[in-house]
Amino acid sequence: MSLLQRSLPLVGILYLVYLVLQPPPLRWIGVICLAVVMPFAVGWLAGRLLGIGPWATEP
Repeated sequence: MSLLQRSLPLVGILYLVYLVLQPPPLRWIGVICLAVVMPFAVGWLAGRLLGIGPWATEP
């Protein structure tokens, strides 16, 4: 997997955090998107870092 493919979820989360820091209405768009994406981001991190869940890397 290339560096771009590995870093894309992190870049997306950082962009949504950037939107949250902007004045309304961008702030509300960022908050709503983060509320939808955060369960998937937590699952992705758990798979990558702890090796559990559907995004766990195989040995």
